Amino acid sequence: MKYYLRLFYVFAIALCLSQAPAFAQQSASLVADSISYIKGNGILIARGDVKVYYQDTVLIADEIRYNQTTEKIEIIGPFTIQRGTQLTISGHDSVLDANLQSGLILGARALIDQQLQIAAQQLSRVEGKFDVFQSVVASTCHVCKNSATPFWQIRAKRIIHDKANNKLFFESAVLDFLGLPVFYVPKLSIPEPGVTRASGILVPQFSTSNTLGVTAKVPYYFAINDNSDATITPFVSAKGSFIVEGEYRKRTQNGAFILNGAVALADKLNYGGLSGFIEGEGAFDLANDFQLAFGIDIANSVNLAGGEKSFKENFSYSNDDRLKNFLLVSKTTSNSYFQVGTSFTQSFRYKNFDGDLADTKEVDPNVPVVLPEFYLRKNFNNSILGGKLGLTLQSVTLLQSTSGQYSRIGGRLDWQRYWALNSGLILGAGAHANANIYLADGKPYANAIPLVALEARYPVYKNIGKITHVIEPIIQVVWAPDNVFGTLNSDPNTSDSTTAEFEESNLFSINRFPGFDATEAGLRANIGVQYKMHNLNGWEFSATAGRVFRTKNLNQFDLFTSTGLNTRNSDYVGAFSIQLPNKFALSSRLLFDDTLSASKNETKLAFKFRKLDMNIGYVWLQEDSVLNDNERQHEATVQAGYQLNDFWSFSADWRQNLNTHSPIEGDFGLEYENECAKVNFSLSLQYDDTGNVARELGMQISLAGLGSNSKKINYARRCGF
Repeated sequence: MKYYLRLFYVFAIALCLSQAPAFAQQSASLVADSISYIKGNGILIARGDVKVYYQDTVLIADEIRYNQTTEKIEIIGPFTIQRGTQLTISGHDSVLDANLQSGLILGARALIDQQLQIAAQQLSRVEGKFDVFQSVVASTCHVCKNSATPFWQIRAKRIIHDKANNKLFFESAVLDFLGLPVFYVPKLSIPEPGVTRASGILVPQFSTSNTLGVTAKVPYYFAINDNSDATITPFVSAKGSFIVEGEYRKRTQNGAFILNGAVALADKLNYGGLSGFIEGEGAFDLANDFQLAFGIDIANSVNLAGGEKSFKENFSYSNDDRLKNFLLVSKTTSNSYFQVGTSFTQSFRYKNFDGDLADTKEVDPNVPVVLPEFYLRKNFNNSILGGKLGLTLQSVTLLQSTSGQYSRIGGRLDWQRYWALNSGLILGAGAHANANIYLADGKPYANAIPLVALEARYPVYKNIGKITHVIEPIIQVVWAPDNVFGTLNSDPNTSDSTTAEFEESNLFSINRFPGFDATEAGLRANIGVQYKMHNLNGWEFSATAGRVFRTKNLNQFDLFTSTGLNTRNSDYVGAFSIQLPNKFALSSRLLFDDTLSASKNETKLAFKFRKLDMNIGYVWLQEDSVLNDNERQHEATVQAGYQLNDFWSFSADWRQNLNTHSPIEGDFGLEYENECAKVNFSLSLQYDDTGNVARELGMQISLAGLGSNSKKINYARRCGF
């Protein structure tokens, strides 16, 4: 019966509103259990489950009275108003205008975007553009029955909700944690919860270290327009340093770029002068499918001989002691790649490489400027011999203040083809010719070298139940002259083949030098086997092993004594990996000689067990495995993450030098997160060669709905730690 009465009043509302023209002009809809109209007083009365719909606003109440003369709606008893993402609740009588946009509400409670709760003594609605809350408490935390104090809250004299600009303005605001006041600010503006991009203060960061003392960063974000933004961050140190950080991002019609940097207005760590850096990167699409990319990384120079450190290292921006800058134009097609560019590197290395103190320290004048560098690769379908024919052209010019100008131009022509026989045997053949012309110290010279290779593979597979086994023996025979024709470039300051590595990834490579001005010479055979086992349940095992056999030792790799290539026959190289889906992964690379003495071992283990996620690494590198490193690298790393419960998590990252039994660095983190806040505690330890340690303790707090959209939905509406 009640359902039919509602239908009757819905149809009857048109007649009632026709007698209340002002309300009808607002295009409002009214549904109620009973509706009456007092024509003499011009009052419309609706009772029982009343709903008023006006544009995007819905009023729900027990009783309302609309006065045609004053054009006001009087709400009797408790009510709710839903407008957009904001829900307002009150248990007091209130008066609003006919379009529900202006009026005074006592004892108001509001919920914005299902996050920020506001309780106020009164709420004034001004033409639907502003909501002004007086004597306010605001929070995004769930208030538990056994404790009326939320995890955090803001008590303010007034909050102005600017709906047009999606902003909240706080006046005389006090931030409480667990009921204790910790921060006061006279004025504060934040974006409305749910707004993903708006100008305002971002999450502050606080830390303390034995080098900088207590530090604080308070970023301010500027949403310039839809395609660009900027962030300015004051960085204050208790030990007398004041830094201003900046970041600018912009998206254009054909690309995007980002620039960031910092400048020290006061710097107590170095000996005066302007300190800072600027870095950035960008990429743009040009006409005819060309692309432009750049990278900038420049910092102020320092007196390395006097013991100064770079600005980035002093203030923990980066430990990179080589800052690289480049400008590159490239084009990629289905069968070609072209690039031309320039680059230079700013060095903050001041290290004795080989014991000669006179000239082996790397400082800025020793680092060349690349101007320019050219590369072109083109592949052709060979209609005569079949297979693929490729042409590579390259050139580079280096400018160096200490050694002058060096230029090289060269090219490589290569051919490769494979045949699959009915027996399953795969045969391959290849050849290439490499030539270079050099200009150094005003004197030209040139060299060239050909190369021919034959290859045979015989993959065999077998299925046993759910397991598939594949084993593939491989042999390559490669011939090249014992020496290049012409003059070999042996200057390590200009050569682009100053390093060489030997591992399973290049076991079957015809040239293990990475650059263009060196080619592996002599007659040799690359022999090895690859094996793979795959289970339909998702786990697999793979392994590779092999060795390089030579007719003679040409002493090409004497500088790389631990790569296993510096003797007549190479060391044995091996690698294996085991993977179980999302639970376990183990991989290892090993290089060892005939006496089973290892010169290189890299092992990684990753596994997940319930709430524990762990990665363990082990590295053993003999001397000279890395260029200019005459010490062994023997270390272990451990990365771990543990979810203590729904709210607390722990992380750790540790590096240990196993040669000296001393630590290298460590990072630890403890995080608490609930439905309304995230608190991060961090500890960073950096150890130098003398055993001194730099300690930094940090804290970062993110409040959901208050300058941050962080919200732990999984654990919302739960009480307790």
